[in-house]
Amino acid sequence: MSLISKLFVLQVKTWNAFTYACQGFQEFQQRIWIVSIQKNATEQGTLLNDTFVVSEDSFSSPMSWMHKRGYNEVMISKVDKMPRSKVVKISVDDESHSLIRVK
Repeated sequence: MSLISKLFVLQVKTWNAFTYACQGFQEFQQRIWIVSIQKNATEQGTLLNDTFVVSEDSFSSPMSWMHKRGYNEVMISKVDKMPRSKVVKISVDDESHSLIRVK
C-alpha cells in the first residue's frame, strides 16, 4: 500500500470518527406534538378551540409546557410515552386536550 493510499485511508477514518462524534451533539430526536385544546364556553353555548405546535426544542425543562398547562404526573407520563402518530386525550379543568405526536 502506497503512502498516499495510507494517508487517504487515515483521512477517511478520521472524517468518519469526526462525523460520528458530531452526530452525538445534534438533536434529531426532539419530539413535537400538535395540541388541540377545546374549551366549553358555557356563556355563549359554543365550543372554543385552540391548536398549538409544541416542540421540546423550546422547553426550559422536560415537559415544561405540559407542567405549565396543569398536567399532573400521570398525564405527563402518558404524554412522555406516546409513540409517533398516536393521539392522547387529556382533561384539564374545563378543557379537553388532544395531543398528536408528530416527531
